Amino acid sequence: MDELVSNSVAGDKFAIARLISVFESIRAEDEKRCADLERQLSAASPKTGLLVGLTGAPGAGKSTLIQFLVDALLELKTDWRIAVVAVDPSSPVSGGALLGDRTRVNFGDNERTYFRSQASDLDLGGIGRNTFRVCRVLRRIFDLVLVESVGVGQSEIEIGRLADVTLLALQPFSGDHIQFMKSGIMEIPQAFVITKCDAEDLAQRSLYQLQSSLDFMQRIDATTQPPRIFQTSSVRNTGFADLAEFVSEAQVLGAMQDAARENYFLKKEIRYHFGEVGLKRANVQLPGSEYAGFEARRLHLLDTLFREAGIK
Repeated sequence: MDELVSNSVAGDKFAIARLISVFESIRAEDEKRCADLERQLSAASPKTGLLVGLTGAPGAGKSTLIQFLVDALLELKTDWRIAVVAVDPSSPVSGGALLGDRTRVNFGDNERTYFRSQASDLDLGGIGRNTFRVCRVLRRIFDLVLVESVGVGQSEIEIGRLADVTLLALQPFSGDHIQFMKSGIMEIPQAFVITKCDAEDLAQRSLYQLQSSLDFMQRIDATTQPPRIFQTSSVRNTGFADLAEFVSEAQVLGAMQDAARENYFLKKEIRYHFGEVGLKRANVQLPGSEYAGFEARRLHLLDTLFREAGIK
């Protein structure tokens, strides 16, 4: 494990892939290794990378946006290393997934980038069941981790719980004023990205509609910072430099918000296995200070609940 961790921190992509596979595994021996690996990672690397979420409807151009945004970020931040986690939908029939982003995003042999595909495992919310745990690992290795959610609808907003800063991709003329004002996905991003703006007329109309909707929402709640709006075109390669500058200046959430994020995803996993009854039981059995680290807390709680349920 020492060699696996040290090689991963040094940027060995094969070692990083093996390390992530341990955290995605459902084998009991791998579950127990995760707590030790987390401790070793924390000791080997003080880094806490920025976590950026990208979401949007299917066909909005998220994968192309990733390619051009990462290229712009690498040019802007010459000392940064960037990882991408792309979540693709799983089949409700076979359970398998076509990891299509591997055909759309190509970083070549760039040693400063890493790409990982994940299946959603039919999990609701737009991200996979293990996406949060994988991102915690990658943040120790990379300066920025970019997570692309499954193509989402109005109610799949879990990316907002995961990321330090969230981007919502919209294609031109993808909605009217009412769609833009609806609760849900429109409420979580810190920035909107209108893609495919080579179609100038449609892009401008969408921009005006979005601006007027945000102005209306701002009059209702003036306490929140209005989101930024960016227009990009992969055909003309425009808008990505400004977006990269905005992303690079975003702030990593502090320790208090990190703790809230960990509790959210821990409770989600407990609810998945044991429902609301298990969640209530877990709330009265929170582990003490001897369980340092998210993975140790997670293992302790799940083991306790499985034993109480008579499941080994």
